[in-house]
Amino acid sequence: MTITAAGARKTTILLADDESAIALLLEMDLTRRGYCVLKAHSASEATQKSADCPTPIDVLVADWNMPDIKGDELAHQLLKQRPEMKLVLMSGHPAAAEAINDFPKNQAAFIAKPLTPSKLDSMIKEILSTDDPSRTRAA
Repeated sequence: MTITAAGARKTTILLADDESAIALLLEMDLTRRGYCVLKAHSASEATQKSADCPTPIDVLVADWNMPDIKGDELAHQLLKQRPEMKLVLMSGHPAAAEAINDFPKNQAAFIAKPLTPSKLDSMIKEILSTDDPSRTRAA
């Protein structure tokens, strides 16, 4: 958790993507936008970062197709310890969009790759700003 000068807690993002260049680009952009970013290159590393983080993690931003586990499976595991955490699942695979159907609509969103950092930022803000389960969150 990072506290701003005004004393407010920054939104914490756990970013899990096995593609180093994408993860670095997104980490740099999200940090510039004011988020506290925990970056992981695998699901096992993301699980460890989650376990080591003593403060809330607001959003898991995960690639769907990682070598050790799918992003939605990672989310199901992490939600056992952090049920309040939201999920933004990223993928270029069309089948991945269906994976968020196993989550409440107010908890999970899908964003297609390739994506822009500003589109990801908008998706994060959207999923954090609403708890209306009737809204669909896919981009």
